[in-house]
Amino acid sequence: MLKLDFGVLWTIVNILVFFLLLRIFLFKPVTQMMEKRQKAIADSLQDADDRKTEAYKLKSDYEDELKQASSQASAIIKEARDRADIEYGRILKEAKEEAAKVIADASKVIELERKKSMESAQAELAGLAMLAAAKVIGKNVDENTNKQYLGDFLKEVGAVK
Repeated sequence: MLKLDFGVLWTIVNILVFFLLLRIFLFKPVTQMMEKRQKAIADSLQDADDRKTEAYKLKSDYEDELKQASSQASAIIKEARDRADIEYGRILKEAKEEAAKVIADASKVIELERKKSMESAQAELAGLAMLAAAKVIGKNVDENTNKQYLGDFLKEVGAVK
Protein backbone atom coordinates (compact mmCIF):
# COMPACT_ATOMS: atom_id res chain seq x y z
CA MET A 1 0.00 0.00 0.00
CA LEU A 2 0.79 3.43 -0.10
CA LYS A 3 2.87 4.82 2.51
CA LEU A 4 3.14 8.52 3.06
CA ASP A 5 6.41 9.82 4.00
CA PHE A 6 6.44 13.02 5.99
CA GLY A 7 9.62 14.17 4.28
CA VAL A 8 7.96 14.26 0.89
CA LEU A 9 4.90 15.92 2.35
CA TRP A 10 7.01 18.47 4.10
CA THR A 11 8.86 19.23 0.84
CA ILE A 12 5.53 19.70 -0.99
CA VAL A 13 4.31 22.10 1.73
CA ASN A 14 7.62 23.99 1.59
CA ILE A 15 7.34 24.28 -2.20
CA LEU A 16 3.74 25.54 -1.90
CA VAL A 17 4.66 28.08 0.80
CA PHE A 18 7.71 29.13 -1.23
CA PHE A 19 5.49 29.54 -4.34
CA LEU A 20 2.94 31.64 -2.40
CA LEU A 21 5.72 33.82 -0.97
CA LEU A 22 7.31 34.24 -4.40
CA ARG A 23 3.92 35.06 -5.85
CA ILE A 24 3.13 37.70 -3.20
CA PHE A 25 6.58 39.29 -2.91
CA LEU A 26 8.13 38.72 -6.31
CA PHE A 27 5.60 38.02 -9.09
CA LYS A 28 3.09 40.79 -8.17
CA PRO A 29 5.67 43.61 -7.87
CA VAL A 30 7.50 42.43 -11.01
CA THR A 31 4.20 42.18 -12.91
CA GLN A 32 3.12 45.63 -11.71
CA MET A 33 6.50 47.07 -12.63
CA MET A 34 6.31 45.48 -16.09
CA GLU A 35 2.77 46.83 -16.59
CA LYS A 36 3.94 50.32 -15.56
CA ARG A 37 6.90 50.03 -17.90
CA GLN A 38 4.65 48.83 -20.72
CA LYS A 39 2.24 51.70 -20.06
CA ALA A 40 5.12 54.21 -20.01
CA ILE A 41 6.43 52.87 -23.32
CA ALA A 42 2.92 53.00 -24.86
CA ASP A 43 2.47 56.57 -23.57
CA SER A 44 5.87 57.51 -24.93
CA LEU A 45 5.02 56.03 -28.35
CA GLN A 46 1.64 57.80 -28.34
CA ASP A 47 3.33 61.09 -27.38
CA ALA A 48 5.86 60.61 -30.20
CA ASP A 49 3.03 59.95 -32.67
CA ASP A 50 1.18 63.05 -31.42
CA ARG A 51 4.30 65.18 -31.78
CA LYS A 52 4.96 63.76 -35.23
CA THR A 53 1.39 64.57 -36.27
CA GLU A 54 1.73 68.07 -34.81
CA ALA A 55 5.05 68.55 -36.62
CA TYR A 56 3.46 67.54 -39.94
CA LYS A 57 0.59 69.93 -39.26
CA LEU A 58 3.00 72.77 -38.46
CA LYS A 59 5.01 71.96 -41.58
CA SER A 60 1.83 72.05 -43.66
CA ASP A 61 0.81 75.37 -42.05
CA TYR A 62 4.24 76.87 -42.73
CA GLU A 63 4.15 75.69 -46.33
CA ASP A 64 0.69 77.25 -46.75
CA GLU A 65 1.92 80.51 -45.22
CA LEU A 66 4.95 80.42 -47.51
CA LYS A 67 2.69 79.94 -50.53
CA GLN A 68 0.48 82.81 -49.36
CA ALA A 69 3.52 85.03 -48.82
CA SER A 70 4.77 84.14 -52.28
CA SER A 71 1.40 84.94 -53.85
CA GLN A 72 1.22 88.18 -51.86
CA ALA A 73 4.70 89.12 -53.04
CA SER A 74 3.64 88.40 -56.62
CA ALA A 75 0.53 90.52 -56.16
CA ILE A 76 2.57 93.37 -54.67
CA ILE A 77 5.06 93.20 -57.54
CA LYS A 78 2.20 93.16 -60.09
CA GLU A 79 0.56 96.12 -58.37
CA ALA A 80 3.85 98.03 -58.34
CA ARG A 81 4.34 97.31 -62.04
CA ASP A 82 0.80 98.44 -62.79
CA ARG A 83 1.35 101.67 -60.85
CA ALA A 84 4.67 102.19 -62.65
CA ASP A 85 2.95 101.68 -66.03
CA ILE A 86 0.25 104.18 -65.08
CA GLU A 87 2.86 106.68 -63.91
CA TYR A 88 4.86 106.11 -67.12
CA GLY A 89 1.74 106.77 -69.20
CA ARG A 90 0.93 109.90 -67.22
CA ILE A 91 4.46 111.28 -67.57
CA LEU A 92 4.51 110.44 -71.29
CA LYS A 93 1.14 112.15 -71.77
CA GLU A 94 2.36 115.25 -69.90
CA ALA A 95 5.53 115.30 -71.99
CA LYS A 96 3.52 115.05 -75.21
CA GLU A 97 1.17 117.81 -74.05
CA GLU A 98 4.14 119.98 -73.10
CA ALA A 99 5.79 119.32 -76.48
CA ALA A 100 2.56 120.19 -78.30
CA LYS A 101 2.27 123.39 -76.24
CA VAL A 102 5.88 124.34 -77.03
CA ILE A 103 5.27 123.65 -80.74
CA ALA A 104 2.04 125.69 -80.68
CA ASP A 105 3.80 128.56 -78.89
CA ALA A 106 6.66 128.41 -81.38
CA SER A 107 4.17 128.44 -84.26
CA LYS A 108 2.47 131.51 -82.81
CA VAL A 109 5.82 133.26 -82.37
CA ILE A 110 6.80 132.36 -85.94
CA GLU A 111 3.45 133.64 -87.25
CA LEU A 112 3.82 136.90 -85.29
CA GLU A 113 7.36 137.33 -86.57
CA ARG A 114 6.17 136.67 -90.13
CA LYS A 115 3.38 139.22 -89.75
CA LYS A 116 5.84 141.77 -88.31
CA SER A 117 8.23 141.10 -91.19
CA MET A 118 5.42 141.47 -93.71
CA GLU A 119 4.21 144.70 -92.11
CA SER A 120 7.77 146.01 -91.98
CA ALA A 121 8.35 145.05 -95.60
CA GLN A 122 5.03 146.64 -96.59
CA ALA A 123 5.91 149.84 -94.72
CA GLU A 124 9.31 149.99 -96.38
CA LEU A 125 7.78 149.23 -99.75
CA ALA A 126 5.13 151.87 -99.19
CA GLY A 127 7.78 154.40 -98.22
CA LEU A 128 9.76 153.58 -101.34
CA ALA A 129 6.62 153.78 -103.47
CA MET A 130 5.77 157.17 -101.99
CA LEU A 131 9.26 158.41 -102.70
CA ALA A 132 9.06 157.07 -106.23
CA ALA A 133 5.59 158.55 -106.70
CA ALA A 134 6.73 161.90 -105.31
CA LYS A 135 9.66 161.95 -107.72
CA VAL A 136 7.45 160.92 -110.64
CA ILE A 137 4.82 163.50 -109.79
CA GLY A 138 7.48 165.97 -109.01
CA LYS A 139 5.89 167.42 -106.02
CA ASN A 140 5.38 166.43 -102.44
CA VAL A 141 1.82 166.48 -101.27
CA ASP A 142 0.86 166.97 -97.66
CA GLU A 143 1.06 164.30 -94.99
CA ASN A 144 -2.67 163.40 -95.01
CA THR A 145 -2.66 162.89 -98.75
CA ASN A 146 0.47 160.72 -98.44
CA LYS A 147 -1.29 158.55 -95.82
CA GLN A 148 -4.35 158.20 -98.01
CA TYR A 149 -2.27 157.19 -101.03
CA LEU A 150 -0.33 154.78 -98.83
CA GLY A 151 -3.53 153.17 -97.51
CA ASP A 152 -4.92 152.77 -101.03
CA PHE A 153 -1.64 151.26 -102.21
CA LEU A 154 -1.51 148.77 -99.33
CA LYS A 155 -5.11 147.71 -100.02
CA GLU A 156 -4.23 147.05 -103.66
CA VAL A 157 -1.08 145.12 -102.68
CA GLY A 158 -3.05 143.15 -100.05
CA ALA A 159 -5.74 142.30 -102.63
CA VAL A 160 -3.10 140.97 -105.03
CA LYS A 161 -1.61 138.78 -102.38
